[in-house]
Amino acid sequence: MSSHAREGSSSRFHASTLIWQLQVYGLAGITLLTFFPRLFRFQEHVFFLLFVVAIAVAWVEKVNPYVRTRLDIPLIAFVSWVLLTIPFAIDPAYSFSEWRKFVASILVFYWTMFVLRVRADEEPARKILFVLVLGSFALSILALEDFILRGGSWRDRLVRATAPSSDYNWLTTYFVLVIPILIGWLLTQSSRAMRAVGLFSLASSMVAQVAAYTRAGWVAHFIQALGLLFIVRRRQLIVVVLIGAVLAGSLLITLSLTGFQQQTTDPWTFSARVKTWRLGLQQVVEHPIVGAGFGNDTFSKVYAAEIEADKDKGPVEKILPALHNTFAMVLMGSGIPALLLFVWIIVCAIRELLAGVRVSDLRQSGPMVFRMAIALAVIGFVVRNLFDYMFAGSLATLFWILMAIGLSLKAEQSLGRRGFEASTH
Repeated sequence: MSSHAREGSSSRFHASTLIWQLQVYGLAGITLLTFFPRLFRFQEHVFFLLFVVAIAVAWVEKVNPYVRTRLDIPLIAFVSWVLLTIPFAIDPAYSFSEWRKFVASILVFYWTMFVLRVRADEEPARKILFVLVLGSFALSILALEDFILRGGSWRDRLVRATAPSSDYNWLTTYFVLVIPILIGWLLTQSSRAMRAVGLFSLASSMVAQVAAYTRAGWVAHFIQALGLLFIVRRRQLIVVVLIGAVLAGSLLITLSLTGFQQQTTDPWTFSARVKTWRLGLQQVVEHPIVGAGFGNDTFSKVYAAEIEADKDKGPVEKILPALHNTFAMVLMGSGIPALLLFVWIIVCAIRELLAGVRVSDLRQSGPMVFRMAIALAVIGFVVRNLFDYMFAGSLATLFWILMAIGLSLKAEQSLGRRGFEASTH
């Protein structure tokens, strides 16, 4: 080979290496941006730029960008079915825009899988997990600072901790996703510095989660705890957790009787949700197969007159402007087949994350710890979405990035204590 040919080949190699390194840093940047909903549009633009570059480089290098997973069939089936139902929607243009958003979030998943596969030699998953630790720490500190400045206290939830440029619902959902990851981080670190970072992040996140005063988030953590005990086969401890939950609930109710945390124990939000869910069920009865239109705002479009008529009523009597339940939204929006396919996606995701996870090997295998942690994050996210529509925007992006990381981790990869210590110094 001539010197010019070697130089050209070397230049292309370095250019390719640089591009893929930028893809990893771009993935890390997008992961960090997910903690700041206000920057979602910027995050979206960065993603599509990186996505196009990745596809172009893959085409030039003749690399297949598609990474096969067990989620492919349910994802394709769900996306296809929702698309088929859009012509029957009350507002097809709106439903199509919501469908495109969901497709975009799935592209994040496959792009992340591709980047993690191409740069597997550098184990970029470790870098992304470290970014999650830093992002959750920054989010919790900002939320707690705002909570204190606005006069928040432990007496009641008149003031609640919120995510920057968002609300307490988004904040609590972030922590439902990341707290299991933070615990996994602590369990896999040998470096004191890295353990300290993880500990501060976990402690501040837990305090911010309490200060958000969102009962659905607390319930999600309770289910995560039960799920953990079931996975590690400590089922006898489930009774202890159940008793602890009953005692905590009893204590909260007792405090409300003495004038503390009365709003926290007020069940009006659940009563309003039940009333709203009944109206959504009526639409399911009328449109069981194709639904009324995919998207969270479809409910308010269908019942616009009723919502307007109830706007001056008390909080218990009024109709909520949305279903406040992702599964109910999918059911009402795209029919019973869509709900079954959506549940199929979730079940496949959890089963795939836990496939091959052995309790006896958890102490020696960082990948297993994180796959289990991400499975618990998915379980908590599902529970959280039973009370609100949280499968959108930055949260959806964070969810799919976590899914991609979990599916890319293998037991044979050196993602244990030494690997993390070396990569995060």
